[in-house]
Amino acid sequence: MTGEPLTAILRDLADQGAPPSHLHRIEALRLLCERTPACVGLALVGSYAQSRGDRISDLDLVALFNEGVADSYLIEANEILCSEERLYSYSGSLGAGGGFCKYVFLDFSSCELYALNVPTSLKLRRPYLRIWDPVDLLLTLEAEGPPPRQEDFEAYQHGDDGLLWELFDCIKWLKRGRTELTKSYLRKLVARLPPADSKEGAPSMSELQFHPCAPTVPNKACTVVLGDADAGPRGVRALPRRS
Repeated sequence: MTGEPLTAILRDLADQGAPPSHLHRIEALRLLCERTPACVGLALVGSYAQSRGDRISDLDLVALFNEGVADSYLIEANEILCSEERLYSYSGSLGAGGGFCKYVFLDFSSCELYALNVPTSLKLRRPYLRIWDPVDLLLTLEAEGPPPRQEDFEAYQHGDDGLLWELFDCIKWLKRGRTELTKSYLRKLVARLPPADSKEGAPSMSELQFHPCAPTVPNKACTVVLGDADAGPRGVRALPRRS
């Protein structure tokens, strides 16, 4: 089975208020999976999979691969996603396990894409949506229990590289009226920040290098530069921590 009908998934996201740019991203990344023989899974997790998304929800995606080609897929996917004007993006490596990229776009949408090699310690928590599942791999990765809650997000996990992403989350929570969640997270974040006179902090990762692709110059390729990280997508538990 290749996954759930794409038209039904796109209709579901549109009904939740997802912007057209999210729908285009899913279509493009699904097509890239179809063109990549080693791709054995693409799952949508997070708010949209739980039918509680809105116009500003993240697009949370996890792709899985045989033959150790996760990084190659991530580079190609990054070229697709870099065709849109962005405010910010960064990437990180999970070593031999794969890597990830996160994006904040100028239309106030955001996307995080994890590309993982199998076998993997990834555990999918229902509900999630099977965008591409040609060998029914995703079903074998399911685990009992609820998905991670926003209240449990770890602060400053990616150091300064992830700071804008975290503050963007806070802006979205405030927009939804979740003031207490925002204040609680900001307290956690402040507690993790290094002292003002210190050069130490959480391990920093390399940002996406925009050459020649810059936020003001869309439709050109940019390069993924992967640094080390210990993280997993927010809709799953993996490797071994949540992000």
